[in-house]
Amino acid sequence: MKKPINDGAEVSIEFPDKAYLGYFRSDSSFEVERERDSIALKLVHPGDDKRIASFHLHDYLLADVLAATADCLAEAEIAPPQRTALLEAAEKLAVALKR
Repeated sequence: MKKPINDGAEVSIEFPDKAYLGYFRSDSSFEVERERDSIALKLVHPGDDKRIASFHLHDYLLADVLAATADCLAEAEIAPPQRTALLEAAEKLAVALKR
């Protein structure tokens, strides 16, 4: 199901001779879907300059990314509203995985 992006994302892909950079803001949307052994994340920017960024993260890579994110945020200064949103999302993830 498509959901609006209420903050923002920047995606960059760098090659030796070129780079691609895409911005996804409040006029964009995202989708997350479960595949057989991974999740698919799609960012969509509509309009004349339509662009789509898709990521497929297999379960072990997703686990590694989540663990590295926890390490990165452990001592980070995060504003209370963002901290609350992150905590609520992490708790929802934990409940879903315990089923």
